[in-house]
Amino acid sequence: MPSRLESLLTACLSAAFPFRCPVCGKPPFDGSPGMFCAECLESLPFIVPPYCPGCGGPMDGILEVCPKCLHQPPRPWSRAFSLFHMEGNARLAVMMLKYRNRPEFARALGRLLGGKLKRELPCPVDMIVPVPLHWTRFVQRGFNQADLICQGISAELGVPVVRALRRCKRTRQQARLSRKERILNLMGAFSPTDSTKCEKRAILIVDDVLTTGTTLASAASALLDAGASRVFAVSAARR
Repeated sequence: MPSRLESLLTACLSAAFPFRCPVCGKPPFDGSPGMFCAECLESLPFIVPPYCPGCGGPMDGILEVCPKCLHQPPRPWSRAFSLFHMEGNARLAVMMLKYRNRPEFARALGRLLGGKLKRELPCPVDMIVPVPLHWTRFVQRGFNQADLICQGISAELGVPVVRALRRCKRTRQQARLSRKERILNLMGAFSPTDSTKCEKRAILIVDDVLTTGTTLASAASALLDAGASRVFAVSAARR
C-alpha cells in the first residue's frame, strides 16, 4: 500500500505534470493520474458476466466452465479473473506495455483490475505475486510488466506486492508454441524465493495475458507447493 509520502508525491507530480490517458493523451475519465479517458475507456472490450471461473473469460453455456476450459487440464487456482478480450484498445495497451517500452499503460490496467477484484474476490487475500521474468529477459526489457500491473492492483486493494517466485529457467516465448510445447516449456520454470512467505496465505498470481493458462498454472502450482492456502489467477486480458 502506498505510503503517505508516496501519495503526496504522486499528487504533486499529477498537479505539475498531469498523467493523461496513455492511449490518446486526453484527461483521465476520473482525474486519477495515468487512467484512460472516458472515450478510450468506453472503447475497451470488457469481459461481461457471467464469468468462467477457470479462465475469467465469458461463459457461453450451462456448464461449470467455458468450452475452452473444458479442453484444458484442471486448473490449480480457485478462480480466475480477467478484464478484457485481447482485441482493440486492450490489445494495444498490452502490446505497448510489453513490447514498446510504455510502462505507463500498467498503471491504468492495474487500477482497473484492482477495482474489479474489490467487487468480485470471494475472500480477502494476503499478497499479490507477479509472474516473474527470467533475469535475462528482465535485463532486455528493463521491467516486468506483471510487476507493474501488480502495483496498480495493490494501490486499489491495499494488499502488498510480494515477489515470492523466481523464474529459474529461461523459457521460449509461449505465444509461439503448441499446448503440449507450452507445458513442457514451463516444467520446473518457477520456484519460491522463500517458501515461508507463502504458507497458509491466500495469493493473487498476476500476469498480463492468459491464453491457455499454462504460465499462470505453473506459477500457481509453485505457490501451492510452497504452502499457499489458495491461489487466484489474474490477467489483464484473455486471448
